[in-house]
Amino acid sequence: MTPDAARLRTKIEVERNPKLRIVAISGPGEPLANPETFETLEMIRKDFESIAICLSTNGTLLADNVKWLRELNVETVTVSMSTTSVPTASRIYEWGRIQGRTLTGEEMASRIVESQLRGITKASKAGIHVKVNSILIPEINMLDIVPLARKIALAGAAIQNIVPLVPNDKMSSFRAPTESELVCIRKESSEFIRQFSFCKQCRSDVVGIPGCDRIL
Repeated sequence: MTPDAARLRTKIEVERNPKLRIVAISGPGEPLANPETFETLEMIRKDFESIAICLSTNGTLLADNVKWLRELNVETVTVSMSTTSVPTASRIYEWGRIQGRTLTGEEMASRIVESQLRGITKASKAGIHVKVNSILIPEINMLDIVPLARKIALAGAAIQNIVPLVPNDKMSSFRAPTESELVCIRKESSEFIRQFSFCKQCRSDVVGIPGCDRIL
């Protein structure tokens, strides 16, 4: 969808349902790496001064864009972050393009974790509500989620959403957590940061009120 198409779609949907109060941009890909994200949100903010804007990001470019996000009055940023352990991150991420360099392994993982925490800290200090989505992959990061909860809380995140892995693609060989594992991890993590536990599998192509939404 082009920025113009997104702008038109927003107008159509808001006119169809005046109860809509939030516009969100997420993947696939990293929204903050795409010039179209900036163009789209600037258009929407110009057309709808009071609508809430949310952005999902992997966090690596967040710190560099906090000033722009504040100028657009972006209220909420969701950062996808599932560990602060460098060895674990090197297993979760295949590669990362950072400052023009394509990195892999622990060098890549270290840069990603550092950038994510710096972005969360800077965004929260600027008054942006930061939610962190963490995917629980039992065979990879089961022991990392609670320490992650503590660190993102110290960085200023307001809430954490721990979601179960849906085995797919390169993660198809790993199992999803059991319901009891998910409940236990959420309870332990809640000692450090408020937990969000009401979400279903996220989609970036729906419109409407939760429970009454529809696919575009």
